[in-house]
Amino acid sequence: MNFKKSIPICLLLILLFKVSWSQTNIPPSIQAIGNTAYCPLSEVNVVSSFDIIDPDDTSIQAFYIQISEGYVNGEDLLKLNNSATHSKITTQWSALEGKLTLQSAITPEMNYTDLIAAVKDIVFSSSSVTISGNRSFSFTIGSANYLPSTDHYYEYISNIGITWSDAKVAAENRTYFGLEGYLATITSPDEAKLAGEQASGAGWIGGSDAESEGNWKWVTGPEKGTFFWYGLAVGNSPTFAFWNTNEPNNLGDEDYAHITAPGVGILGSWNDLSNTGSTSGDFQPKGYIVEYGGMPDDPEVNISTSTNIYIPAITSTVPSTRCGPGELTLIAKSDVGSVVWHDTPTGGTTLFTGENFKPTIINTTTYYASVVGAGCGESPRIPIIATANELPDIKSVLNFKNCDIDNVNDGFTNFNLNEATEIITKGDNELRVSYHLTIADAEAEINAVNAYPFNNQTATTVYARVEKPNACFLISTINLEVSTTAFPEGYVYNLVGCDNLDANDGITTFNLTSASNQLIGQFPSGQNLRVSYFKNLIDAQSEENEITDQTNYMNTLSYNETLFVRVESADNGACYGIGPNLLLTVNPSPEFEVNPEEALCLNLGPLVIETFNADGDYSYEWLNDKNEVISTEPTATVNSKGVYTVTATSDANCTSAPKTISVKESDLSSITLNDILIKDDSDNNTITINTDNLGIGDYEFALDDEDDSYQTEPIFENVAAGIHTLYIREQNNCGTISIDVSVIGFPKFFTPNNDGFNDTWSIKGIREDTFEMSSIYIYDRFGKMLAKTDVNDFGWDGNYKGKPMPASDYWFKVQLTDKNGAVRNRKGHFSLVRR
Repeated sequence: MNFKKSIPICLLLILLFKVSWSQTNIPPSIQAIGNTAYCPLSEVNVVSSFDIIDPDDTSIQAFYIQISEGYVNGEDLLKLNNSATHSKITTQWSALEGKLTLQSAITPEMNYTDLIAAVKDIVFSSSSVTISGNRSFSFTIGSANYLPSTDHYYEYISNIGITWSDAKVAAENRTYFGLEGYLATITSPDEAKLAGEQASGAGWIGGSDAESEGNWKWVTGPEKGTFFWYGLAVGNSPTFAFWNTNEPNNLGDEDYAHITAPGVGILGSWNDLSNTGSTSGDFQPKGYIVEYGGMPDDPEVNISTSTNIYIPAITSTVPSTRCGPGELTLIAKSDVGSVVWHDTPTGGTTLFTGENFKPTIINTTTYYASVVGAGCGESPRIPIIATANELPDIKSVLNFKNCDIDNVNDGFTNFNLNEATEIITKGDNELRVSYHLTIADAEAEINAVNAYPFNNQTATTVYARVEKPNACFLISTINLEVSTTAFPEGYVYNLVGCDNLDANDGITTFNLTSASNQLIGQFPSGQNLRVSYFKNLIDAQSEENEITDQTNYMNTLSYNETLFVRVESADNGACYGIGPNLLLTVNPSPEFEVNPEEALCLNLGPLVIETFNADGDYSYEWLNDKNEVISTEPTATVNSKGVYTVTATSDANCTSAPKTISVKESDLSSITLNDILIKDDSDNNTITINTDNLGIGDYEFALDDEDDSYQTEPIFENVAAGIHTLYIREQNNCGTISIDVSVIGFPKFFTPNNDGFNDTWSIKGIREDTFEMSSIYIYDRFGKMLAKTDVNDFGWDGNYKGKPMPASDYWFKVQLTDKNGAVRNRKGHFSLVRR
């Protein structure tokens, strides 16, 4: 390719390229021819012809060859072959930029002759066996990166901490061979890769939303004023943008675009920063990207040229899918060479040559396309799948019958086509079914009819489109036939049950299947019939709202309910009979009562337990806790404690729920005086019973009254002094026992006037059988003993030596000894009152 310069550009190039050129010098031009094929894991020269024409000069300081488009870092490489032949030339490879620099190995400048010979031996190679895409190579006398697709140059300027505004000014003050510089405006993936990924560092570019938040535009270069992004990270681009993940995010008033530091997210992508950025780290500005070219006053410069290589490969493929076996078309395209097809990833024979391959398949098959005839043998084979989706498995023809029971015996009735779905789909619930009047409508999936109600007067044949989730379908033909068979006139089968719930409400559960054989038996034998049950005629005709739980159906009407029965063929749905042919009858369960708890009095012998308040004449069965039958009468006699169960059975053979009686043992109390604690001679005399040793019964207590005033609390308070009778009654009617209790008391006064009340003074509550010894001494206030008595005497009558003592206070001293030898002493005083 021959680049010619105008006179003004020549002068500029002469000044920059070689200082000694004069204004009349003719500038050099670069000629390079490429466009050759590259074969994987090989080397290819980047030029097939190269020359530098410069009438005035014979040398140059440096020359640059860069993979400017399609570069893959880590795989692609440029190098100088036959380095021994080119001993005067040295090369330096930059993997980051994809750039090879040629310089003299001996003197400051290279002779054109040596340079031209070296460039012809520059080769490209790749370590990838699956290399794809073409490669462009730029040749330039300047160090800036050259992109052939834009004809612009890109230069990274390192400047730690520079602000965006300063970078903008600095970029605009730079020139490159007369081209005006500006902060880069990146408008294509190739430009983003060269200016960002293949630059030597991260830095500012010319985008900003400082004028209007979220509205990003280029504010530099020839694209100045062009919007390229709206919004934050979830925004959109009207042209091209290359933001890093979750950018821009406007953290801290970030209004300026910056190429992200290497190692942070996507290589070469952008993030937004404030004018100053961070003071250190990955978000500290490290420099800026200057772009040259495209400005209105730029001169025409031809200091670069480029070549390309192409990589023979399949560039695009189109797989194909069909329903079931048959022919389909697979497509594979390549820019060069011929496309060949195989059925194996390697080896095998060629099936077809050409872009459009039309195999006939039975099952899903993988074919392989490659390119041959481009100087590289065969390119890697690319798999392309020919998919044969499975067709639905259906019943293709169905004679679907229904009973004509719409009270018009004309051979027409309503069908529920949904009932045919399960038959034609063979129970596959993944299939989608629609019904149509013609095959054409079914194939086009148009004009579907309502599945219910559909009357065979509209059409006697309908067509079902049965489609799998993969969109493959087949058509099934349904012939509608009307049957005139029926149950015998007035036939009703009565299925009887017993009320088995807690309340006798006429509700129970039925196993409807126990009636099915009786119902099927009304039709000729040898047919595969099934029975379904419904609550009304309409549901039975349309086969909607079927009673699905046939083994556990609970009637909804108390005591009597009629169900509609549908008998049909299990093979084709042919209807044999529909009608109110099943009567459900609920008989009540026996009702009676028992006492849930009873007591067996050991002192009285066996106990009779019984039922009562029965609603009818029932038969009974009593069981003990060993599950042994002990009685079949309304009563049972037991002589041991335990849990007894009784059930009743009615004449209708309905059995009640079992009722239980818990029988416990009880007995009379075995109380003694040792179990009684007495607090006497006090302001509140009490009698307290110790219940620990009373016995196994449930007891209650009464004082001095055997027939009334019983209490369960084992204590009596404010008991008067004297002899009392304590009654202990067993609450389960086992009986009552009694015991006498002595409560001692010392009267405060007496009135010896022979009126029959308090005529003598004596101690209350002392009996001869409770105290073996007793002595009572009476004194006047001067200590003179007036009388001595014991517990068996009637007491002191108020006389001393036959003469009445005056009314006054007198003193006593008592010494009591009970049968256990315990001695009890008591002193006090009382009043003698004369009335």
